[in-house]
Amino acid sequence: MGIDRTKKYSSSPSIVTGDMGIVEQGAEENDNTDLDKIINSIEQATLIADKSKREGILPEEHIETLYNDIAVLFEELLDLTEERNNAYKFLKLNGIDRNIIPNIRHTYKPLRKQILLLIKTLFNTIPATANLQIPNNIVDLLLDVFEHDDDLALKAHSLDILYAWLPNNPKLQARVMKLKGLEPFYQQMYKLDTGVNYKLLDLFNKILEEHIQIRNDKKQRNKYDYEKLKTYQIIGLIERMSTPRVCNGLLNIFGEIVHANKNIEVISMPVFQLLKTIEPFCAKFFAGKSTAAKILSDWNDYVTDSNKIKMFEELGVNLSDIQETINRYLLQARHEIRDEF
Repeated sequence: MGIDRTKKYSSSPSIVTGDMGIVEQGAEENDNTDLDKIINSIEQATLIADKSKREGILPEEHIETLYNDIAVLFEELLDLTEERNNAYKFLKLNGIDRNIIPNIRHTYKPLRKQILLLIKTLFNTIPATANLQIPNNIVDLLLDVFEHDDDLALKAHSLDILYAWLPNNPKLQARVMKLKGLEPFYQQMYKLDTGVNYKLLDLFNKILEEHIQIRNDKKQRNKYDYEKLKTYQIIGLIERMSTPRVCNGLLNIFGEIVHANKNIEVISMPVFQLLKTIEPFCAKFFAGKSTAAKILSDWNDYVTDSNKIKMFEELGVNLSDIQETINRYLLQARHEIRDEF
């Protein structure tokens, strides 16, 4: 089913207002028709495909064709929801419950891709509303894709959504910590390209700094502030950061990056920020370890390379600050070096 791009809207539409903001009424009628048709088509096609798969009514290749048709419908829906008013209408027409939820667990890649792109589009187009209305349990699928799917593009789409959804959302963060913890995130870095790793490190920095700020805020708190603090304490990110397993996992990532000799300057900024942020939690675990000393020494060589000074200036790096941070790490790591094996 295609969308008729030739439809003409009223040349002088009236304006209506409401909870969803200002909407052009003439356009609303035509767009709602398109949205209704696509939402209904996806809903009905999903029922048929799922029943056929569940009861073995049709051959597997025919069922795959049905899911491919559903993916095409999602692609058309995606085109519409890139418009802000249409994104609101999709939510108003219960599109999440009618289209996304019934299809979200399917592993058929073309369909999974379109669902991830649709969710990402909702966060890009109407971020505050998407944050409120998209059910938290959808994060379970995002984590599953990020951790287990072998399609790197799907991992990247999943991370894009997490990047928009997780910051300043302690309830969702609590769900992620309960389901997965931190390990699956840094364990996936070996498989991801530089751009995706940059976003992952940047997300980690954002959330870690968010927790540090909340936990260190000493101002007079009201009941809401105490409840918020309690939520962050329950998540326990700071406590998780203060464990050898997490710190050594991050150290290994730093080692992979500095030894890659490829696009290191692209990803160095979030690495520098993370090195500085985790110092109070992790430096003590690197004390006396030759592996840590080698990795940190290599980073020290990188930031003291005279050929890179201009590049760091252009990137806005406070070079003396990061050099001092790395030197403090090195002092501890080189202290009483022992045979780790």
